[in-house]
Amino acid sequence: MNRKITAKLFWTAILLGGLVVLWLKEVPLAYWVAQQRAVLMGRYSVGQAAAQIILTPIGLLLLWGIWAAREKTPDQKRLDAFKTIALIGSILAGILFTDIAIRLVQSNQYFRTGHSYHRQPNQIRRGIFEDKPICALTYPRAGAGYPPVSYTFTTDRRGFRNQTDLDRYDILTLGDSFAEGSGVSDEQVWGVQLASLTGWTVYNLGMSGTSAAGYLQTLQDIGLSLKPKAVLCMLYEGNDFRDSNFKEEDPKKKNRSLNDILFRSSPLRQRFQTFLIEFLGPLGSRRFKGDPSTLADPKHPMYPVAWQPVELPEGSGNYYSFEVKRLLDHCLSPEQFLQTKACRKTHEILIRLKAVCQEHQIRLVIVYAPDKPHLVMEAAKGFLSPAQVRAFLALRQDQPPPVDQLWETILPQMDTFEEVMRQFCRQEAIEFISLTEILRQQMLAGRQAYFTYDQHWSPEGHRIVAEYLAGALSL
Repeated sequence: MNRKITAKLFWTAILLGGLVVLWLKEVPLAYWVAQQRAVLMGRYSVGQAAAQIILTPIGLLLLWGIWAAREKTPDQKRLDAFKTIALIGSILAGILFTDIAIRLVQSNQYFRTGHSYHRQPNQIRRGIFEDKPICALTYPRAGAGYPPVSYTFTTDRRGFRNQTDLDRYDILTLGDSFAEGSGVSDEQVWGVQLASLTGWTVYNLGMSGTSAAGYLQTLQDIGLSLKPKAVLCMLYEGNDFRDSNFKEEDPKKKNRSLNDILFRSSPLRQRFQTFLIEFLGPLGSRRFKGDPSTLADPKHPMYPVAWQPVELPEGSGNYYSFEVKRLLDHCLSPEQFLQTKACRKTHEILIRLKAVCQEHQIRLVIVYAPDKPHLVMEAAKGFLSPAQVRAFLALRQDQPPPVDQLWETILPQMDTFEEVMRQFCRQEAIEFISLTEILRQQMLAGRQAYFTYDQHWSPEGHRIVAEYLAGALSL
């Protein structure tokens, strides 16, 4: 065998071996589902599928080139190299031009000033919110979520979700998407229903994606001019107590890497990913659908996530699911939580918020909103398998509690965030209203307070909150 044939066989083995590895490698499915990450063709991540789509034809073309190659003169080799470079350059230039064009024509949904956000003003958006799994390959027992919600989303001249425009309001609501209202219509948001139940005028300053620093700035920049009697600041434990909320102390100094600017925020990349998810996600998505062994066999690849979504109460047809990271976020003792940056910074902001309200003779009330794990784990402990819940935790936690100590370990931790915030507000003489018990009671009574797959309150949940606050507050 001559050297040329040997070289061709060598490169053929390398290329084919690489393609085989690329197609045979499967993502850890239970982990991907627990994180609600897209799985394509029942086996692959979006990045892996994109690599397969791009690299497979390139690899096959290279193989064809290896075996179909003929002897060429130096001039022919230079010409071929020039053509190859020109082709690659043209493709890259076309991609760059398309990406820039999309960036120029797409409109911003949010406008930022420091820590505060607002939306495009004077907009009305209508649609239907569907409560369904984010990804096609999901929990083996996943069923229909909360019924579709037909919604209208209205922003006022300030870019906040309000249908009224008054000079003064009795109450301002601050918070993130739980205050603004995600997945529900204008009239279903708890602040609007609170106004209807009490006769008070209520202005919604909630904004999706905002954290405690944004609540304070929004009140200072916009809320004070509305001369409110009271401010209801909603703290949602699912997002507001993350250290990442406070990574950038001065938003004006925020530096984005070249990778963030050119690649991660590329609208063309995002649309390509969406295309892959929509067309390749359903393929193989029913791989484990209805497989009874997932509930009983610890060796089954989907065993750790097969207990989700949780039916609460049993026989009600109301189901709740949540990502593993949301459960693990709670796995802190009060001492550990007090040492986190998020806790310290939130305490500082609440003190400043109290000072601003006192200066302007405004009543400040902290309204505490629990997340789904906080409510579901306590209520469902009687029928959930500790071994399976432990397997769920083990997807992201190296040493979860032993099975025989699972409930004794994690259930007290579900209350850590709330108890620390309650104690802090008591010490600082800040009014504190918790929604935890009323939501849990109503969920156990058969009212579906949260969507099944989305983390937010359903229209029923907003109604529960409005009814409770109408009875708990007085002006």
